[in-house]
Amino acid sequence: MTASFPSEELLAWYARHGRARLPWRTTRDPYRIVVSEFMLQQTQVERVIPLYAAFLERFPTFAELAVADAADVIRAWRGLGYNSRALRLHALARAVVELHGGALPAEHDALRSLPGIGPYTAAAVRAFAFERDDAALDVNLRRVIHRVLYGFEYPSRATARELDARAAEAVPRGRAHDWNSSLMDLGATVCTARAPKCLVCPLRDACAAAPIDRAALDAARRSAARRSPQNALPFERTTRFLCGRIIDCLRDVPRRETISVARLRESLATVVPADRLDEIPSVVDMLARDGIVTRVHDVVSLS
Repeated sequence: MTASFPSEELLAWYARHGRARLPWRTTRDPYRIVVSEFMLQQTQVERVIPLYAAFLERFPTFAELAVADAADVIRAWRGLGYNSRALRLHALARAVVELHGGALPAEHDALRSLPGIGPYTAAAVRAFAFERDDAALDVNLRRVIHRVLYGFEYPSRATARELDARAAEAVPRGRAHDWNSSLMDLGATVCTARAPKCLVCPLRDACAAAPIDRAALDAARRSAARRSPQNALPFERTTRFLCGRIIDCLRDVPRRETISVARLRESLATVVPADRLDEIPSVVDMLARDGIVTRVHDVVSLS
């Protein structure tokens, strides 16, 4: 049996070094917590902070977000990327208003039944907004749990389900908010994927992986890497790049107005590689299928 997780040491470190003043950590408002969780998916904290404040000023409650036009929500999402998240958040707000009178439920099953709420987000909302004793683990936090309890993560010695169970056992009763926050901070600043700082880690004496050999880690990561064709490309050659440029251009189109696909192509000629301009109509169609834009014949607008 592996050792227990050193939660008290983690919380003591967080009290001294944690990022407790992040704006979503100074509130227990479920709406503000949900907005932060959607924004922080695949987006750096420093980038989110000013955009989070601006979004909340524009849409301060589930009710006000629910009645907004989807196009305005996408406009307010500028700078965050992954625009489908904005639509999922919008759909969630409408469901919360229609099904729960604008008050987000705290129970796990009720949360999971809502659009855009997966297992991680449900656990995060329960821990951060309602202070329920849940552990919200993503890939990065499972890495920390694995290192501490099972050792070096290559090869993996525990499944995601096993790591989730061990984390749930480790949450001190009534301390889920700070415990999850501290684990996130440790994974982001000390026990990182590529450059773990074992010498300054507060859990090093209890960690089964410490000290991690950097050369061995680099070799193991290279061996385990399975890059998709899109990930192997320079960013400006990816579909995501084209999607972002198209949506940014449409954000500048006045509300209730449209732009022709031909004009859209002309507008992007200075920012999109010349040999990719012919891809714009097909990418517009893809965005339309995702519900992010609306295309009628040869004109397009934000949905």
